[in-house]
Amino acid sequence: MHKTHLFFDLDNTLTRSRSPITQHMRERLSLLAQKKDVIVISGQTMESILTQTGHVLPMYTMGQSGNRTAYIAANGEVTELWHDTLSKEERADILAHIHSLPTPENVPDTEDLVEDRGSQISYSLYGHHAPIEKKEVIDPQQEIRAALLAAHPLHSGTVEVKIAGTTCLDYVKKGRHKGHNIERLLKEKKWSREDCVYFGDALFPGGNDETVLGVLETIAVLNPEDTYRKLERFV
Repeated sequence: MHKTHLFFDLDNTLTRSRSPITQHMRERLSLLAQKKDVIVISGQTMESILTQTGHVLPMYTMGQSGNRTAYIAANGEVTELWHDTLSKEERADILAHIHSLPTPENVPDTEDLVEDRGSQISYSLYGHHAPIEKKEVIDPQQEIRAALLAAHPLHSGTVEVKIAGTTCLDYVKKGRHKGHNIERLLKEKKWSREDCVYFGDALFPGGNDETVLGVLETIAVLNPEDTYRKLERFV
């Protein structure tokens, strides 16, 4: 394939939620990174992206939906391109919405539901560090989270929320979603969108990959195994 800039979601696309990539996925990404730009955009932090991908370098990391974007060279040197953080008022809007949601029941740790990552706040229905096997069966079709947002819409002029990962709702500055930050990177690097492609599992309405539609060519995937198969033609 002629694509030279390959964009990937992380959780449920390259790997299971908050888990390291498999050895065969690491080998495939490493092979791609030798000749193409590998860009991972996720609600996770830059540090989590690197840990989960096994430090496949060189790589662009677009953490927190792209609101902290950096290039990590093959020698590990980090060049930060931008880092936009939430304001005190934006955090207050997000936390007020989270507190308006029904309190989840039977969660392992009520202190593990909210993560403030700086540029983004993520709310999990079950717990960010809960066992992955349990998280994957809670809302696999995103129906619970979609109904939750329909019943309790976020009304804010400054922040927005998207369904993400296996159990999460991701909150970012309004308009500072994945699509916006990918556009920003294309402009920064002077890349042609025709040379780019995006792999994601949440391209559905309300998903955190949906904002990439119309920005880049997209390839919908079901899970990491599906991504691995669909990468065959790019190697």
